[in-house]
Amino acid sequence: MFFALGGIKESVIASFAVLSLEEALVLRDDLFQLACSNSRALESFVLDSLCWVIAVITKRAWVESSEQQRAAFVKTLCEDILQNNSPCIGIIVATYLIDEMAGGSKCSEFNLPWEFHYSCKVSFENTHMVCLFEAALKVMHRKLQKSMEMRGVPHGGGRTIAYERRSALHIADRVFSWPFTPQDASHTITTSFGHSRASAVKGSAGKGAPRQDLGEADDDDDDDSHGNSGMAILDNSDQNRTPLFPQQWRSLLLDNDVINLFFSIYEATLNDQMHAFFSPGSSYIALQCMIQISGLRGKGLFAPDGSKDGDSVRAQYAQVIMQNQLQVIRHVCTMDLASDGSEDIVVAATQMIRRFIEAQLDEQPFTVVAGKQLHPLALLAAGVPETLEYFNETSKLICSLLQAAGGIVKSDNTNFVDDDLSDVDNYFVMQAFDELANAWSAIIVEIYEWAYLDNEPEAVYSNGSKATNGGDSGGLYTGQVDSRSALTSFMQFLSTTAYMIRSQYIQLRMLMCEDSVLTSDGHSEMQAIDHGLLAKDYVVYEDQLQFFALLARLDIRTSVDRLHESLRSRCSALQSEFARLERAIDSGSQRTIDLLHEQIHWIVLMVGYTLADSGTSERVLIPRQVTKYSKTCTSTEQDHTVQAILSMLQLLQFELSAPSPTVASYCSPLLAETLFWALRRIAPVYLLFDRSDYREVSQSLVAAFGTTLDGGNGVAVVGGILGLIKSAFEQWVSEEDVLQMCIDMLLAFAQRASLAQAITESPLFAPLMQFLVGSMHRFPETTHSSIVEALAVLCCHSPSAEHERGFAELKSLILGGFGQVAAAQPQDPRVIGRVLDGLDMLDGMLSAANFRNMDMVFDMLFEVQPIFEQLLSTYASDESIPRKVIQAVESACRYVDISSLPDNEHMIRLSRNLRSILSIYQKTRQGQVVTSQVNAADVESLGDVTALISAISYLVRNEMGFSPNEASPSMCRQASDDFGETEVFGIYCIHTTTSPLQLSTPNVLRAYMQLLSDMVQYRTPSLIRWLPVQTWRSILDVLVDGVDNDIYDVSRRTYEVIGKLGAFLKINGLDVLSEELGQLFRQGVQRLLGKLLRALLFSTFDAELVESAGAALITLGLIDPDHLRSCFGELFAQSDSAAFADRLSATFTRLNAELEANEAVHVFLNSAGPIPDPIDSASLRQPLFDFLVNTRAVLRVK
Repeated sequence: MFFALGGIKESVIASFAVLSLEEALVLRDDLFQLACSNSRALESFVLDSLCWVIAVITKRAWVESSEQQRAAFVKTLCEDILQNNSPCIGIIVATYLIDEMAGGSKCSEFNLPWEFHYSCKVSFENTHMVCLFEAALKVMHRKLQKSMEMRGVPHGGGRTIAYERRSALHIADRVFSWPFTPQDASHTITTSFGHSRASAVKGSAGKGAPRQDLGEADDDDDDDSHGNSGMAILDNSDQNRTPLFPQQWRSLLLDNDVINLFFSIYEATLNDQMHAFFSPGSSYIALQCMIQISGLRGKGLFAPDGSKDGDSVRAQYAQVIMQNQLQVIRHVCTMDLASDGSEDIVVAATQMIRRFIEAQLDEQPFTVVAGKQLHPLALLAAGVPETLEYFNETSKLICSLLQAAGGIVKSDNTNFVDDDLSDVDNYFVMQAFDELANAWSAIIVEIYEWAYLDNEPEAVYSNGSKATNGGDSGGLYTGQVDSRSALTSFMQFLSTTAYMIRSQYIQLRMLMCEDSVLTSDGHSEMQAIDHGLLAKDYVVYEDQLQFFALLARLDIRTSVDRLHESLRSRCSALQSEFARLERAIDSGSQRTIDLLHEQIHWIVLMVGYTLADSGTSERVLIPRQVTKYSKTCTSTEQDHTVQAILSMLQLLQFELSAPSPTVASYCSPLLAETLFWALRRIAPVYLLFDRSDYREVSQSLVAAFGTTLDGGNGVAVVGGILGLIKSAFEQWVSEEDVLQMCIDMLLAFAQRASLAQAITESPLFAPLMQFLVGSMHRFPETTHSSIVEALAVLCCHSPSAEHERGFAELKSLILGGFGQVAAAQPQDPRVIGRVLDGLDMLDGMLSAANFRNMDMVFDMLFEVQPIFEQLLSTYASDESIPRKVIQAVESACRYVDISSLPDNEHMIRLSRNLRSILSIYQKTRQGQVVTSQVNAADVESLGDVTALISAISYLVRNEMGFSPNEASPSMCRQASDDFGETEVFGIYCIHTTTSPLQLSTPNVLRAYMQLLSDMVQYRTPSLIRWLPVQTWRSILDVLVDGVDNDIYDVSRRTYEVIGKLGAFLKINGLDVLSEELGQLFRQGVQRLLGKLLRALLFSTFDAELVESAGAALITLGLIDPDHLRSCFGELFAQSDSAAFADRLSATFTRLNAELEANEAVHVFLNSAGPIPDPIDSASLRQPLFDFLVNTRAVLRVK
């Protein structure tokens, strides 16, 4: 029977047209009766197969069936569901039917157009799915009632339902995951093109796995009900949010009894240990439903048709959710959170809390009072009495999670969490904490917004208030609420709970430090490896530390005071331990010192995030909460913000001033790096700050860190930091991370003009620069480039004479590495090492180019041109040096400002120098093109290709006025022939030194398509004039591969290039080209036109690309309309059906008529010029979408 069912299913799909509709429905009904009458006699896998076949026949006949026939079968299912037999055929069929109708990866392959699936889905969700959901609710309600009645009554030995495959909860779970079709037409259009590939890489968006074989175990309750593969016809991209239910679901989903039902069912499943009423796994499914129902959102539910009671309805819903979630939260808080059995409920509880909070914060209330819309938090405070209680219990849950994590650390449970890392952060308790931390962070951000918006002296929200625009308050039912009072209460509450959460987090981190030190002896080698491979703590735990900072700023006085006290006490203890070592009292203090180092490391991270925001630009200011707190301090000694920063400076000085090598061996490079990281984050914000940036600033901050004119000590602090940098380079000469952080800190200082000037004016700067330059050979080579860059940038803020002297010193250091190339043994490894180091430092110097040193950088660039040519010739057989040379050329093209050259003669000279370098590179590398797939994917070999492409791309963008990191030009410039020949030669160089395999790798292809887009936009005539035919042939091959590429950026740029190049060919004509090139372009247009048309009509195409791809298609069609007609003819030939041909013909005729009447097309056809603008794709959007959606509905099948 199992195999017979498989044959029936395939036959119905393949030969449905042979059957009449009545025969198909009779077959379906007979199979349904067979299933009902033999439900207990059949094996479970056979019964599942039978129900699946029934669902497949139902969907296949859905479009042809009348509404009465559809409703009759759904009614039959509902009646069977309500009978609740065991097993219930109605439930099993309904779950399969929902899967089929959803059109996702669980949908069978019907080989029918998208229109069929879309029509089935829309009809089913709009009319019939509600009935199935309502029937399932009634069954669940009855079961719940029975389970409550039988609570405490001993169970007999009757038959349980432990092996029931599906229950009413399965229907609810699928409904809550249903990808509803939005009413917005643009979204409907998007669904017709399937899965978005905006972040996909080549090969990652392939076809998903097909549905399992008929009758195979269907343990898919944890799967995504609508699929996530490229085969999905309809995809819900908002997978972490509850679907937007339409209006017809309002009465059901917002019913208090329905909401209470799911929470009550979960409680009942816990008591139903014998599965007398709920099958195994029901508790997990109930949790998923609780998560989904906690995040209901959208005007369709709460305010359909502009209903004025939307806020009242939302408040009532929020109250019911809060009441139910409060019970869950209190239950979770009484559990042993560290046990594996609690994972499901802990994770689900945190997810439903986050889902609810984020949904509420995203919904803008309708109430308008005194001309202002009510803030979402104000709505909760005004409309839900349980609001503060709910958030209070949530804060307790956060603390409980942190306490549980601490208990895991104490009991050494972390040894079983991750064999490699043994880290409690990988345990589900901390993952649940992260969920709530994200939600709580959103609340804090919103409370600040509420405080900012609510700047009226007194605003009273009530159900009798009238809006200034004539609307009412939305029907809040709690009477009058003083907005200012509610805001104050909220802020006080958050401040109080912030202290508890901060305390628990600090306690947990200190415990983890103890555990790390205790277990370090047995895992020292592994930890040393991990320390080099893993990202830094300030990166890995950035979200947690930002959350800590948000909490700290709610009560900045208490938090900063406690952080400083913790830092000061541990620094004092550390100094005492070092004093014991120095006096040789004992030698057993290593573990204590390690513990103190680890704890101070984490405290410094917390201080760094609390006192300053991320960023190093001029606009990063001292947080308002810090300035407000500091203003209340009467002296510098009482200002713990100042004292915390000074304590870090003192600790760093202590760590870098070890009196003996023995004591120095106990110092921590990790702590030194962390302290420099904190200074990198804090010092640019606090040191020498501009008082005009603040309304008011405390005298303690001015005295500690202000300018000399303001009576501050900031200049002295700058000098002290320079001394610390020198000490770090002396003590930690082999610690690359410490030295690199020092340089990163200097570069951050250089972003603030006043701070950079103070550094160069310091008497310690010149000795520091002399020390760094003179001792460069002692430092890791990986730091040399950054050192040169930092010194070069800082030198720009020196007086002219000192600037020139410093630049000359750095240039001498760089050029000195190339002096031995002309010696008798250029292949000596030591010589090669010095050359590579010199090229690295040159790269750093070029990265430091700015308007203050641009002339000197250009002079140096002209000076090294013959050196580059010599290096390329001498080391032609080497891989590393040519790569470094091209990378230096890339930096030159990126960072130098071509517009600053004094005249056209200098521009020509620079262009010729660059072209000369590229010419030698091309000649030496042309015979070494990679042809192996393995070698093509080699990272180092791809580095050459990427650097070469980037160099030409930066040159083009530099010439056209783009700054190094800008997406649009800061000034408009006209393309000139000064650099045109060099840029075109760069394209030729790329194709003669790079294999197609290398060009097809994702990162290389992205960069190349960006370059090609810029070149076609600015340099099409030059490309036509100078590029050989063979290179054009390679370019067209790349463009063909770029059409419908899995990489979003590649496809987008490809369509841009086709549109721009096609515009040139259409307006200027193919006749202006040489005969060979003209023939090549005619063939290329036909290839691109055919593939582009196939992609638009048949592929799972990203809807965001339809405009650019459609504009490219129309441009190519205007160039060769005969070939476009032949492509359409091939489509007509795919079917003998006259209706099929008539429908396709109608869509093509309509598109043609709309294009003929389109103003943008007429403007394009009448344009002129060497580089005409492409067709305005925005004006083509609607006719393109109409054509593609209508055509794909016929052609695209699943």
